[in-house]
Amino acid sequence: MTRIGLAVASIGMAAALTACGGGGDDDFTAQSGSKIADQSKKAMEELEAVKVDGTVKSNGQEVSINMQTNNDGDCSGEIEVGGGKAELVGVGGEIWFKPDDAFWKASAGDSAEQIQAVVGDKWVVVPKDGGGFGEFCDIDDLLDELLTDGDDDEAKYTKGKTSEVDGDDAVAIEHTDEDGSSTGYVLVDDPHYLVRIEKTKGDDTGSVTFSEFDEKFDAEAPGDDDVIDLDKLAG
Repeated sequence: MTRIGLAVASIGMAAALTACGGGGDDDFTAQSGSKIADQSKKAMEELEAVKVDGTVKSNGQEVSINMQTNNDGDCSGEIEVGGGKAELVGVGGEIWFKPDDAFWKASAGDSAEQIQAVVGDKWVVVPKDGGGFGEFCDIDDLLDELLTDGDDDEAKYTKGKTSEVDGDDAVAIEHTDEDGSSTGYVLVDDPHYLVRIEKTKGDDTGSVTFSEFDEKFDAEAPGDDDVIDLDKLAG
């Protein structure tokens, strides 16, 4: 399942909002693009919970994520890849997923039918190493994947216009490198959260939005009778 995490991460690699030094200004939007990106990065690092929603394309395959996660190891949502969908839930660092038939076929190949016969409609335990899903259930890991630091200089960041994103004013920051270009939208009001990343040029394109900052959500572990551990069966 690792390719799922890598596909989602690809948009962030291209849209890296790097820290280039702080510096205050009475008018947030009057600052340089790199300083705005810096303040947004700091705001995102202080988050305790967030919702991530979007679709990216990697190697010609679309991967969609709709997930809430926090810093307690909890998560709740779903992932779509290869025309299939998988529900995902995590509680205190323990993670389970429940794929549909199309997801198994896309991810397990020739072994899909055999696995489906064993699993049925139960939740599957995600291995401790994450199995490609671990980053979705830890806010720090998820944001590290999506907002990887870069080494580009300030000239790589261009400040754009201020517009409304889901009803809030946000300033656009465009980042360009050899992989293409991406645009991040940063809230004008404090805290200066990143609310959207869009990549329209390059090999891996797509859009990811961030919302429900620091909001609580329900994540309930499935019952023991509804869970199967494939690693134990294989052992």
